[in-house]
Amino acid sequence: MTWLKADTVTSVIALAVAGYIAHEGYALDLGTASNPGSGFILFWTGLIMAGLSSGVLIGSLMGGDAGFSLGSVFQDSRWGKVLYVVALLAIHAALLETLGFVITTFFLLVVLFKTVEPQGWGVSVLGAFLTTAAAWGVFVAWLGTQLPTGIFEIG
Repeated sequence: MTWLKADTVTSVIALAVAGYIAHEGYALDLGTASNPGSGFILFWTGLIMAGLSSGVLIGSLMGGDAGFSLGSVFQDSRWGKVLYVVALLAIHAALLETLGFVITTFFLLVVLFKTVEPQGWGVSVLGAFLTTAAAWGVFVAWLGTQLPTGIFEIG
């Protein structure tokens, strides 16, 4: 059974999940592009996922392996760093309401810049400041969303 490879099996499963997502999105109100309904994003996400899954399925069935497999994507992963970043994100989420978006995001980014792929202090602080300011500008100033202000009233 040369056709039964990990990519074949996972792409068939992903295709089934994509079909379910698209079906459930379609069952909700799709609306239009200018006035999307509650199922609009679900439906299109399901279709995009189905297209990508189909591409992987076709490639795996045609034997176009070329040394690439789903497992090769994770071959050189640094799982310790992945778990470290997940833990930092959990801490960020826990402190977000108390300290606010600006402070927690700034310090999260400084720690990430200094520890995951170590940068100098200037790059870390400036990068964290610019990224936090850009995120705040997009979400609060431009889109008008509310982010947790925490102990400081910013925005």
